[in-house]
Amino acid sequence: MSGSAEIELRFPPGSRIQVKPAAGPRLAGRTGTVIGAGYYPKSLRVILDGSKGPITLHMIYVTMIDT
Repeated sequence: MSGSAEIELRFPPGSRIQVKPAAGPRLAGRTGTVIGAGYYPKSLRVILDGSKGPITLHMIYVTMIDT
């Protein structure tokens, strides 16, 4: 399975996520919305709540929030 296909299955655009503590103190616990796959395999483009622009995070640093 290709990297972007794996991301699409686990974190489809519009999914709500929370950043894990392993991402560091600045991002830990923040929530946001996935807007798509990143350039690199297993990376996500995410807009964190309250932010103006998207950031790229590795999949290991986020977890899905049940809505």
